[in-house]
Amino acid sequence: MNKIVLFGQILFIFGLILAVVGLIVGFWLMFADYDKWAIRFLLAVPTGFMFLFTGLATSVMFSSRDDSALNERRSLQDLDDSLESDESIKK
Repeated sequence: MNKIVLFGQILFIFGLILAVVGLIVGFWLMFADYDKWAIRFLLAVPTGFMFLFTGLATSVMFSSRDDSALNERRSLQDLDDSLESDESIKK
């Protein structure tokens, strides 16, 4: 596995944890009347989403895709469909 893909996956998981924990703990502290602490945890939520989407984009952009067999199968299927629909070949 590519190191940058692994970094993206770790960043994704870190961002997910940060957003979820910030949201849950922030609302819990807000309802418990710890407003200053609640603001700090709720402000961690956008940061978590930023890490989450950065990790997702990094993982998608740098992951390897070996779909050449799938593309070959699709192109052969499209060729077969076009040959069946062409009237000049059937004559």
